Amino acid sequence: MPDNRRVTLKLIAQRAGTSIGTVDRALKDREGVRRSTKERVLEVARELGYIPSPFSNALRRMGSIRLAMIYPEFPAPFYAPMTAGISDAVNDLRDFGVEAVSIRFSLQRQDLEESVLETLDLSEYQGIAINSAGPRIARQINRITESGIPVITFNTDAANSTRRFFVGNDSFQSGRMGAALLGRFLGGQGAVTVLGNFAQAMPFSERFGGFCETIHDEFPQLTLYPCAECCAEQKLASQSLLTLLSSVPQVRGVFCTGYTSTIGAITALKQLNRKDIVVIGYDTSDELLSALRDGWCDALLYQDPYRQGYSAVQTLAQYVLDGKVPDLRKTSILTNIVLPQNADSYK
Repeated sequence: MPDNRRVTLKLIAQRAGTSIGTVDRALKDREGVRRSTKERVLEVARELGYIPSPFSNALRRMGSIRLAMIYPEFPAPFYAPMTAGISDAVNDLRDFGVEAVSIRFSLQRQDLEESVLETLDLSEYQGIAINSAGPRIARQINRITESGIPVITFNTDAANSTRRFFVGNDSFQSGRMGAALLGRFLGGQGAVTVLGNFAQAMPFSERFGGFCETIHDEFPQLTLYPCAECCAEQKLASQSLLTLLSSVPQVRGVFCTGYTSTIGAITALKQLNRKDIVVIGYDTSDELLSALRDGWCDALLYQDPYRQGYSAVQTLAQYVLDGKVPDLRKTSILTNIVLPQNADSYK
């Protein structure tokens, strides 16, 4: 069955060989459209399964909606599909007056992140979506919502704030998944470690918490040796693991809390030519998928960044429109397990 969310006036216009304006007039039975053109537009709309939703119609009545999408500027492959999801959602809703402005900040400069939020002209936006792990983000969200502008979080939550809802993965649960995978790969026995930014920044600290809880509850025969923090530094992650393995050579498994720590772990193990150590990491890229197929990594946890970006725009626009918190099925993004057997599906 066609997915009406993706059936836009633009798509109908392309299939019918006419303009978006003509499609709009034909669907609304307005004057100025030839009978043959109208019939062709309606036929294409039926074939695609287009049904004008209450959401779309209400957006037309309300007028334009301007959203601010605030998230990090970072080279990790995670953010490219997230940005694509945001862009596609805006394109799908543009016919109905929805606009989104992407405002980026550096992960290395939390002071700039604070500055972006403090200087944001709130009068220009009807809703704001924030992806930030900053320590003072809750205070900023509370300040914005007090002004009457709804704020949601995506990818990284701030549950202790007045944000309306969160779009993304359950980081604690994904940490539990990582522990379960590592424990099963090792047969429930051996020495393991965690590599990443697990003490301060969310969602890494939540992944670490879920991992430790599951190791403690379900795999009591596993011994945990924590690594030093490596933040978003690949080289530091690699060096931290090399240092640990030199002092604790019995380590047989590594859980990485993010993309850069996963790359760092693989780099270290390649340097040592150690394929015997089980690695559970996060995210996908050509480099990581290649490492997975070649045996340098055993499983990856996929966060579906495209859907996170797309759903953040769509659900925020919906909330601005009707003030109702969306169903969890629209905001909760499942974490998928990528193995060598299904790696080609995540290219």
